Amino acid sequence: MSTRTMPEEIKRRSRGRPSPEQAAALRESFLAAALKSFLELGYAATSIEAIARDAGVAKITIYRQFENKEALFREVVHRAVSSARENMQATLVRSDADERQVLLDLVERMYLSATEPQTLALLRLVIAEAVRFPELAKSLYAENSYVLAPVVEYLAEAHRAGKLHVPDPELSAVQLSTLAFGGVRFFISKPLAGPEERRAWAEGVVALVLRGWIPSPVDAESAETPADGH
Repeated sequence: MSTRTMPEEIKRRSRGRPSPEQAAALRESFLAAALKSFLELGYAATSIEAIARDAGVAKITIYRQFENKEALFREVVHRAVSSARENMQATLVRSDADERQVLLDLVERMYLSATEPQTLALLRLVIAEAVRFPELAKSLYAENSYVLAPVVEYLAEAHRAGKLHVPDPELSAVQLSTLAFGGVRFFISKPLAGPEERRAWAEGVVALVLRGWIPSPVDAESAETPADGH
């Protein structure tokens, strides 16, 4: 007899269409099984059939929501990075903080989100599988745009208000996030040891970007003068 543990909602499910609560429990069950399988076996060795078996659901339950393994993997990654977006949004809604403090908090949150064990493992998996499955890399790039959207909006508003000089907020957000993570360093080395090291890292990153982002008198004049000079 199988000793597989399933949510109580699934155990009690009677024949017929599941209730919304049961459907949500089924979805959580197979998404958790999918995450576990992707991380333990890799993308290529994971199958929807095995995920369904491990989750205690029928294959059709998964196929009703995801047309293939790639779509399922995209959802697993999306769920893993959604908390990063929420954390950044929470930082940006603080109206009492100056630009330096906001950027410091952003860099720390970016670093912590990216080095969260499951998220980091998924990022490493996508990189490892990128040559055989280039669509996975594309989906990760799309997720990065989703996560950084609040940062792009903040930088665009700061530029319009003359608080920062970031004429290309999308590019600036990507540059800031890359500096925050430390590039390849955070993929191959241990995370920074604690709050003091993370704050020192963030202060260095913010000091660097502010040298280029603090508006100069020339930048202010450019922003106020129309392109045709009239």
